[in-house]
This record gives sequence, structure tokens and C-alpha cells, in this order.
Amino acid sequence: MVNLLSVATSTPKHSFQTTSLANALMHKLSPELINTLNSLGVDQRYSVMDNYPDFLSGKPMNATSSTTELGVAATKRCIEEWQGDPSRIGLLIAATNTPDQMLPCLASEIMGKTHGLLSRSIRTVSMQAQGCSVLLKSIEVAQWYLAANPGQLAMVLMAEAHTPYVAPLLRNEYYGFREILRLRKEQKLDEAQFEQKRLDTTFVIQSMLFGDGAVALLVGNEEGKPSFGPISHLTNEETEDVNLLTMNSNSSHEFLKGRPQYFMRPSVPTRGAHYAVTTVKNVLEHPDSPVSNLGQVDDCLIHTGSKKILDGVCSQLHLETDSTKVQGSYEVLKNYGNLSSASTGFMLAEKDDWNGPAIVVGFGVGFTASAGIMNYNKN
Repeated sequence: MVNLLSVATSTPKHSFQTTSLANALMHKLSPELINTLNSLGVDQRYSVMDNYPDFLSGKPMNATSSTTELGVAATKRCIEEWQGDPSRIGLLIAATNTPDQMLPCLASEIMGKTHGLLSRSIRTVSMQAQGCSVLLKSIEVAQWYLAANPGQLAMVLMAEAHTPYVAPLLRNEYYGFREILRLRKEQKLDEAQFEQKRLDTTFVIQSMLFGDGAVALLVGNEEGKPSFGPISHLTNEETEDVNLLTMNSNSSHEFLKGRPQYFMRPSVPTRGAHYAVTTVKNVLEHPDSPVSNLGQVDDCLIHTGSKKILDGVCSQLHLETDSTKVQGSYEVLKNYGNLSSASTGFMLAEKDDWNGPAIVVGFGVGFTASAGIMNYNKN
């Protein structure tokens, strides 16, 4: 088992309400699409840009922070709250899906900005482009290191800046998915025109769904702290699942200007729920699990894909969406948006009480999912 000693988050200075963003773009959005945006479960998100609404309308990006800077801030705060000797930290694991640049990787960039805090001789591991379920995989890597290096600690960092990857919304009109199906018949759209309208709608949803933030977790082998384990994984169960979520490296879309382009297939909510439920069942059946059913856990911390995805996972796990067990998941989605790799870490950071076990569930690109038990043994 590996124990959680400290956890801290970092967000940009700038937050933007969904209602404000939608109002600024209302002349372009159909009523159906506005209803879709209001049903995402996101009230606000943080952005590294101080002019996110203007950026969505086509103005140049004005970023005042970055993925790396968010990661550095979370790392420093995590160590400060721990109040221990940082020389004991022997491993830094840094994960992101939204790097500031391709090379060097995030762990090296964090090291470059933490002189005087982290030892120059610690091991570094970058786990980039691992999707939304990478936190528990990173915890397992830390666990392996700690088993070989007793007395040492590991820093696990998830940092994301999604909003710079969003496409500006420069079309004159955007429609809901059902409206596009009607337009296909009424205007006799060919396949390319139909897919372009679907893609444009997806861009609008992504601009309202994702947010920026970072979380750092300091882990070690110390009793009296919440512990991770066991952990279960599932990857690419069906061959075609690998294409459920993809991002190309150089988009040809006219508004993206060569930036990467993110694609989410319509079956993601259904398959995501299946992956989440499967890994949860597997971890509950593990011989080392301290619990055998969800009735024995205090919290279910489920990745914030969207409200629709959260609702689907809850339905398949027979959890009431308004229950206290899943409140943390919906609250993080509401206040921060989809933070991909950092989402469940934010839930851990905002969890106040550790009276009983909790379960952490992440799923995304791969297609892959991970579920793990967290147990608090006061003794």
C-alpha cells in the first residue's frame, strides 16, 4: 500500500461562468444547443487565458499561465502543506494531456522551475498523453518505486491547460445534434457537410466542458494516512474502442490553425460507463479489497467526463445521482469542468473526512479505465 501524505491543487486566476460564455455567443447558438450546454453540469471553469470569451469569438489568445506553471504551483503548495523535508522526495511523476510543448516533457519542465525545492538527483517520469485515467497508474508507479526505496517519498502531479486547445467559434450559426439531423434531410447535406456541422457542434461543447488546473499528491509509506489499493485496470476491451477518443497532432481545420484537434465519438458515454463499472467490480472482487460492495464505501470519486457520463456511471453502479457518495464528483464538474487527468485528484483534495473507504474511478483515451480503493486506517 502507498499512503497519501498531502494533496494540493492549483488553478489559473481567471474563471468564467457558463452562462456568461453562452450569453456572449448567444447570437450564434441555437436554443437546442444552449440547452445542451446548460445540461453539461459545468457552472464555471478556470482558464489560463484572461480573455477566454474574446478568444472564443476569434481574438488572439492572451495566456497568463500555462500547464507547467500550474504544475509548479500545485507541487510547491503540496510540499508546503505537508511541512516536511523535501529532500526525502526521490521521484517525480508528472502527467498531462495538454503539454506546453512536445519536448522536453512536463517532469523536466517542472524540475527546471523548482530549483531549491526538489533535489536535482531525483528520478523523473513523464506520463504524457495517457488520458483521464492516468492518476491511479501514476500511483502504482510510485508504489513500485517506494517498495524499492524504503523511507523515500514520491510526488505525483497531474497538470492540464485545456482551454488553449479549444477551437475559436467563428461560424455564424451552430446547432444541436438533433437539429443537424433535421438539416441533413431538409438541406440535403452531403456526408462531408454533415460531419462538419457535427464537428462544429462538438467544438462548442468542448469550449464549455473543459477547464484548466493541476493537482499534486505526495505519497509514501506512513501509517495513519489514507492508503491506495488495490487498483484495477481495463484497456481497449474491444478493438474499435481505441478510436473512441483521439487527438490528431496537426489539424487541418481552418479555425484551429494547425493546433491539435480532439475527437469524441457518440458512444463514449455508453462505453465509458461500461469501462468504469467493469473496473469497479473487478477491484471490489480483489482478494485484498477492504470492501466488497459500494454500500461499504463513503465516497465514489468518478472522473468528470460530463453530467451525462456521470449519470450513466451512477445508473450502472446503482448509485443515486444526488447521494452524498457521488457529491464530490458532481461538485468538481460544476466548479472546474472536465479536468481530464486532474479531475479525481481535485476530488481527493476537496475531501474533508476520511472516516471510511472511498473508491476512485477514471476513464478515457485508450480506451482505458482504472478504479482503486482508498482506505483510511486510523491505527
